[in-house]
Amino acid sequence: MLALFTAIFLNSNVFADDSDLIKSDRQALVDAKSTGASSKIIEAKERLSDDLAMEADQQRKDMEGVTIPLVPDGQGHLLADVLINNKVHATLIVDTGSPVLMLNSSFIQKLGIDPSQSASGYVEVLNGKYKATSVSLDSVRLGGAKAQDVDATVLMESSKEIKDGLLGMSFLSKFHFTLDQTGQELILKKSQ
Repeated sequence: MLALFTAIFLNSNVFADDSDLIKSDRQALVDAKSTGASSKIIEAKERLSDDLAMEADQQRKDMEGVTIPLVPDGQGHLLADVLINNKVHATLIVDTGSPVLMLNSSFIQKLGIDPSQSASGYVEVLNGKYKATSVSLDSVRLGGAKAQDVDATVLMESSKEIKDGLLGMSFLSKFHFTLDQTGQELILKKSQ
């Protein structure tokens, strides 16, 4: 009884930072040990070892970050290919000076979002002042980096200067990022 109590105590306290998957693996190992079946114990240990290695590899990747190659547009801007709401690709200008991700009204139609239901106002962008409204995007994916519930501004008048839109801080601030203009790449690391 004391051994079972100790195993449960260790399982719930020492490994409190474990993911649900690892907690489940540890519990399976405790359960396998209580049955005494060596084949179940070996199987549970192997599963725990594999899952710990997988999570360590993911943590290493998160620390290294995701490097996204950017494409110059010939006007001094760097462009990124972004997948919005898991369905539509956009070519966005990387703009660390923009507080939010901005999209042109012509692009927002591809997403099937009706921006007329949101409050509107005006924003100043690059070379002009535009009527705009705000929306929330379910997801924004840039290479291997993904963010959920990203605030965006929709320009109600199309702007030729910004193509599909701007990749601003409402996305970028969800990561530790480095913009390497010389190497024309964006490095995104998961925020802790």
